[in-house]
Amino acid sequence: MKKFYDTVYWLFMSFCKIVFIISICITSYVVFCRYILHKTPRWGEQSILLCMVYMALVSASLAVRTDTHLRVMILDFILPKKVIDLLKVLSQVMIFAFSLFMIIYGVQFCALMTKSTMSGIPVPQAVLYGAVPLAGLCMLLMQSERFFLALFKKIDKVPQEYIDFWAAEKAKKEAEQAEHEARLAEARKCREEERNYA
Repeated sequence: MKKFYDTVYWLFMSFCKIVFIISICITSYVVFCRYILHKTPRWGEQSILLCMVYMALVSASLAVRTDTHLRVMILDFILPKKVIDLLKVLSQVMIFAFSLFMIIYGVQFCALMTKSTMSGIPVPQAVLYGAVPLAGLCMLLMQSERFFLALFKKIDKVPQEYIDFWAAEKAKKEAEQAEHEARLAEARKCREEERNYA
């Protein structure tokens, strides 16, 4: 199961990287044309906008898997643990529902925009708004992994590959923490030596 989700994550991440590289190349070309050739291509800005929309929406959806979205954690220190757990479950359900909303209404909106074209590039507006259902699909897949893992934890049947991955991640974090503490101790020691020398 983890291999499937790793592959899906890699595909969407690679897509974001490619789109990002394309947007950098187009931006560089537009700047070169504007300031060196004194002639700006009409398709430049719209192409960059198209790339940025896809990159922003799809990469934001990828953050669902790693749970790295920005959040306000003040409630974690105020409310009881049971209420916090309930709110976390509710937030996961809302993300799942929102991803379905993006897919369903995104596809419908794309169908409405097929007859209108973008200014500057001869492609339908549906191509631009296609980022919405694509991001919804990505979010749904990333969220489904979290749903299945929560279910497996409930019945105490978590796949071994996830247990091994979590153990490796924990060991990595502990090693990073130990290295950080060692550097802090070394910095404090150097500071003390400087004070004694002064």
